[in-house]
Amino acid sequence: MGDEDPTEKFSLELETKQLGELQESRDELLSRVSHLKRDLQEWRFKLDNQVKSYRSELGDLRKTLNSEVTQLRDEFADLRQTLKQQLEATAEMAAEEKEDDDEDA
Repeated sequence: MGDEDPTEKFSLELETKQLGELQESRDELLSRVSHLKRDLQEWRFKLDNQVKSYRSELGDLRKTLNSEVTQLRDEFADLRQTLKQQLEATAEMAAEEKEDDDEDA
């Protein structure tokens, strides 16, 4: 055993040290990848929740908007009917005044 070549011993020690460093780098990279995967899952979960929340809000807004549009249509229909009645009443009054004027003449 005493006849080991110092160069081989140095080379073996160097390779062992490099393997150890590579193992540390590998472990560090695996740890980073694991953290990134977890971060990505958390991000997706938050994003999914935001999308669900926004969809729900949009649905509520759509219902409210449809309700308000229906209410406005009803109010415009009522207004149109009231204006029509007022125009008819005004026309009748104008016709009666004309008849009165014709009878007075």
